[in-house]
Amino acid sequence: MAGISKRVWVFLIATGGMTALAHANEPPPVHYDIGLDVKENTVGGITVRASVRTGDDGTVDFDPPKQPPAEVHAERGQLDTSVAGRWRVTATPGTDIVLAWRTPTPEPISAPDWVAWEKVMRPNGAVFSYGAIFLAIPRGPATREATATIALPSGWRASTALANDTLTTGDLAYTSILASRDLYSTTRPIGTTTLRISSIGTRQQETDAIATQMASLLSALRSSANLHGTHSDNGSTQLTVNLTTFNAGGGQGSSAGGSSATVFLSHEDPARGWLSEVLRSLAAANDPAADTSNAWFTQGFNAYRVARVLRAEGMLDNVTFAQHVDRTLGAYGGSPLRRVSNARVVEDYDRIREMQSLPAARGELFAWLVDARMKGATQGRKDLADALRRMDAEPATMSATRDRGPTLIAAVAAEGGGDIAPLYQRYIVDGELLQLPRDALGPCFSIGTVVYDYGWQQQHVFAKPPSQCNTAAM
Repeated sequence: MAGISKRVWVFLIATGGMTALAHANEPPPVHYDIGLDVKENTVGGITVRASVRTGDDGTVDFDPPKQPPAEVHAERGQLDTSVAGRWRVTATPGTDIVLAWRTPTPEPISAPDWVAWEKVMRPNGAVFSYGAIFLAIPRGPATREATATIALPSGWRASTALANDTLTTGDLAYTSILASRDLYSTTRPIGTTTLRISSIGTRQQETDAIATQMASLLSALRSSANLHGTHSDNGSTQLTVNLTTFNAGGGQGSSAGGSSATVFLSHEDPARGWLSEVLRSLAAANDPAADTSNAWFTQGFNAYRVARVLRAEGMLDNVTFAQHVDRTLGAYGGSPLRRVSNARVVEDYDRIREMQSLPAARGELFAWLVDARMKGATQGRKDLADALRRMDAEPATMSATRDRGPTLIAAVAAEGGGDIAPLYQRYIVDGELLQLPRDALGPCFSIGTVVYDYGWQQQHVFAKPPSQCNTAAM
């Protein structure tokens, strides 16, 4: 099966276009002071102080770091940790509380492993952690503003989106920090946005090559989408990518959320199969805020754009492309929420974490379905990209709150793709189970459906051998 490769773990968190809902009364911002405890050039832990103002009830509840800290105390206010999974700080209403804690000693690691998503780690003498692992995050709306100040010992450098001014608490969990005396960073301009890639364990030439490639692909994505469409230069001014290459072991892993991403590689597996997922998130970081009802489009159709550009640039061969679509089929087919209506997505988007990953998968599969329908209706002369270009050329149709369904239906029809209104109603509005036809991706691929004995169905995609593939798939 093309979609299964040896020791490859890809985690796409908070994928491109995923935007928290606005709230009328935004909670007070939270500020983090972050420092490294270093002795003899070795990090013994990360110290953090969180400052935030209490509300009318005089309390602030935190989700504790995923890795239990070595110690925690309140510098201002009264701390209660008696309830599992909750830190409560109480003080006079409307006053600032300060909560402080220190992580355990980072764990040395020489190969990419599950520990990267569970603990603060020390690869190649550096220190790395995701925000959820070492930060206590205030509960409440994910739109709460978050800022951070990072103090480093002399000679140390750090790369993190935590220092950006545009973060919210919804961005914190999978934003990472990477710090080392040997950290190498390089930047590339993409319009008014700057792509910053930092690495340890990776040769500078390789980091430079990755930065150049990603900048080129992101520029191509923006060009293909038209700057007056969904991909503008407004919004995030910096995209941050932290790259770690390990000394041993095989496999790769990545996570991406909004304007930041993290990539794990090994010397034994330098492939760039992570590119499509990371680019999908970074490409959407500058999108205008979108109504959750349109998440199927802003997230899923963005993934279609990314894959199409990567194919055009020669970055996705048939096997790698099949692996990408297979992961999307797995994310959708394995979701317990895959049959919910779009109205239910809107209703529970903020409340149910699993609901936030559904629109991206459902929307991308719908995009490939529409793409196949358009190719069939026009004998291959037109595809979904033509309809999207038509939409991009009319900025009013791509406003943040406008329903994209009718606009897409009209654009497809105008490009000779026929009437997709029934498909939109069934798979997006009503949430019926979406299953791609066997030949939806063209003659070089085959899509099969596995039916389990308890009735659950899940699809997979296979790349055909070259001898059975005589025509380009896209």
